[in-house]
This record gives sequence, C-alpha cells and structure tokens, in this order.
Amino acid sequence: MQADEAERSNQREARHRKEVEEMVARERAAIEQDRRELDDILEKIRKVDDRSAELELQITSSERTMNDLEARLSESYNLLHTLRQGDPWSTATESASESTEDGGGEQRVSFLQLGYSELDEATKHFDESVRIDGGGDGSRGKVYGGELRGMAVAVKVVNPDVAVHEARFARAVERIGRARHPNLVTLVGACPAARAVVYELVPGGSLEERLDPGGGSGSAPPPLPWHARCGVAYGACSALAFLHSTLPRPTVHGDVRPANILVLADNAPHGWSCKLAGLGARGLVEEREQPRPGAADRAYADPRYLAATGELNPHRDVYALGVVLLRLVTGRPAFLARKAAREAVDGRASWQEVAGGWPTERAREVALLGLRCCGVDVEAEQRPRLPAALLLEEARGVLEAAVSAAPSRSPSSLSESDGAPSYFLCPILKEVMRDPQISGDGFTYEAEAIREWLRSGHDTSPMTNLKLPTQQLVPNHALRSAIHEWRHRQLRAHHRLH
Repeated sequence: MQADEAERSNQREARHRKEVEEMVARERAAIEQDRRELDDILEKIRKVDDRSAELELQITSSERTMNDLEARLSESYNLLHTLRQGDPWSTATESASESTEDGGGEQRVSFLQLGYSELDEATKHFDESVRIDGGGDGSRGKVYGGELRGMAVAVKVVNPDVAVHEARFARAVERIGRARHPNLVTLVGACPAARAVVYELVPGGSLEERLDPGGGSGSAPPPLPWHARCGVAYGACSALAFLHSTLPRPTVHGDVRPANILVLADNAPHGWSCKLAGLGARGLVEEREQPRPGAADRAYADPRYLAATGELNPHRDVYALGVVLLRLVTGRPAFLARKAAREAVDGRASWQEVAGGWPTERAREVALLGLRCCGVDVEAEQRPRLPAALLLEEARGVLEAAVSAAPSRSPSSLSESDGAPSYFLCPILKEVMRDPQISGDGFTYEAEAIREWLRSGHDTSPMTNLKLPTQQLVPNHALRSAIHEWRHRQLRAHHRLH
C-alpha cells in the first residue's frame, strides 16, 4: 500500500512538473515575442530619428539658402536703385522691398543684411583704436567707426550676453529702419547673427560735446553759436514730430538727450541742424538688462513718467527736449539749467545772467518754451498741459524765429503773419490753417493744400523733398483748437477796438 501511494504521488509530481515546464515555455515564448516587437519598435524609432535629423539639416540648409538669396536680392534692388538715382547712399538707405501686411498699410522694410566678415574688415577687426563711443567696458555694447562699401559708418555691436535673440533682433532692426527722416540717423544695415547694427556716421559729434563752455581747447570742438544751437534744436523737434505722427501708432524715441543729438555742421541748405540717434536701442537689449538711469539721465526723464507705469509716451520725449532747450540757453548741466530758468522767471536772477551772452529776448523765449515742455507754464500755472504735438509745433515756430533773428541769417520762411504764431501757418500756403492735417513727414499742413499736393502726383514731402512713408493724413486736433482759440481772441480784440 505504501509503495502504491508513493507511486501515485510520484505520478502527480511528474504531471505537475510537466505543467510547470509547459507554462514556463509559454512565458518564454511570450517574452521572446515581446522582445522581437520591442526591437522592431526601437528600429522604427531609430529610422524616424534619422529621418528627422535629415529633415532638420535640410530645413537649416534651406533657411541659409533663403537668407543668402534674400541678401543677394536686397543688394540687387539697392544696386539697381543706385544706378537709377546715381546716389551712393541709396545702397544703404533705401528699402530693398516694401509690402503691405494684413491690409493695415504698414510698410515692411528689408534692411541691408551684412556679413560678419564685412563688418570685421570695416572696423579693422573691431580694433579698440576705432571705437567712437568714448571707450568704457562695453558691458552692453561697443560702437566702432569704419568704412563700408565706400560709406563712412558707425557699427554698433551689442554684447551677446544682453542682446535679444536673433529673430527679435531682426524685428527690432526692421522697426528702426522703417523710420526715415532727414533728422534721424539713417540705418545702413545689420548683421543679426552678430547682433550688430550699422548706421551712417555723422562726423559733427554730439551736442553734449558742443555744450561745454570750455570747448575749443586742444582737440575739443568749439561750443556752438546761438543760431547753430537753435538750428540743432529745430532739427530735433522735426524728428520728434515725425516720430509722434507715425501711423498706425506714434513712435516714441524714449532717450532724447544731448549725447544722442548728433550735430550737422553749417553746410546744408538750411544751415545748422542735427540727426537724432538712439532710436529703437531699447529693443536690441533684453528688458532685464536695460541700464538703470543714472543721475544725469534722470534729469531728462519726466517725473510723471517715472511715477506712472513706465509706459513710453510722446510727453516723455517732449519733456527731455525741454531740458535740452534749457541747457542750450544756459550752458549749464540739466538740473542747474532748469533751476536757473525758474529763478529768472521768479525774478531771483536776471535773464541776461541766465542767457550767458545770447540774445536776451530770444533766449528768454526759448527758455520759457523749455519750461513749458517740462510741464511748467509760467504764464498760466493752472492751465492743463498742452498736447505733445502742439508743444512741438510751438517749439518749431519759436526756434525758427530765433534762428532768423540771429546775425547773418535769412528771414524765416515760417515768419509770423498778422500776429499769428508761425506754427499756425501752413508751410505751403503761408496762411493760418483752418483744417490742419499731419502728413507722413511729421509736418502739419492745411488739408486742402496737402491733398492738392498729393493729387498732383507728388509722393514726396513739400518740406524735405523725401518720399513720404504714407499718404494718409491725421487731423491735428490740438493745433485746430489752439488756432480756433486764437481766432476767437483776435475777434474779441477787434470788437473792443471798434
């Protein structure tokens, strides 16, 4: 019996072992099948990765080819325009192509794309001896002088550690290139890969260098005479008026100060003038890397702007212009210039002392204008602050009259008529305007006069003879209101006399 029981137990163990072995064999077969499927999947993934790498290389190669073709096309268009116009600056200053986007009428400007090798050669391998920014550590960038394609240029290289990425840099340069005006420094081209922007070189130096009363000693340029100061300021007003009238929204410079006002010597048809530099420089640098304004820079910043959200607006530019005007009159640093003008207004100092030898009455008018730009209206302290556009129009009138009154200067083309302020007069008709309209050049004209000018086939500015960026007109409501108020006062004065 024990032997039979042992035999049956042995048989049961054998059957169980056989079942276990069969189950193990099935599991091994399943694992092997999974391994084969996994190998297939990995092989497919490897093929997809290889194909993706090939496509990325093709895309990179295509983008490089497109960039090369666009650069060549840009150069071809510019060369064609140069041959047609016979102007050596056309290669640098004219757009390669213009297109309308989204039906909004905004022009897209293709700037001249330059290679790093060209910039390296133009700046003598970026040698420190050709730097024109006064030296320094160059933590945010350096500016070099050089010659590029037969033109004297200034090459600004932004430090890669603080520059925006390449695509954003290219967009910022495009926005800079869209602003074309005789009193704005002309964009020649750019190399986004090197974070470099190339401008025309203005040889006259900055206004900051020409305000030093001790100038003229050694290699320092002499200080500017009175008519030159007013001419330079008039040019800055024209540039700002143009920027603020840009469509579809105003363009704010945001960094108006004497160091960014480059002087044009008295060799132009309209005498001394200037070119405004620094436009769009903030867009080339990361927001977190924007330089904090020092004490000297804060003198040109509107306190109301600093106390608000910090959003740029035209009044910031007008305030800074007012400080520049006060410096032109007094020859003193920004904070002291404003203090001196207020003391003269309050009677604590004489205008002869504040003006420092300039024509007293004209210097007083310019200083009062500077205070009004800074939000200080000494004639009506309770009156609301004038719009920026109207302040700039008034500034151009006062400065034009100041230039005309200077010795050896010709009478102003914007002279006053019938007692009206010069900025009330249409530059075309020489009459007080009834329907003032801002044109694409930043100047204000009588509506019918500028429309007739455009209807007759002109696409250039009547004032600058440059091509208008747009033929759209914008009503100058602030100037219209001022003219209406002036007419009303004239009428009341006439009734009192009769």
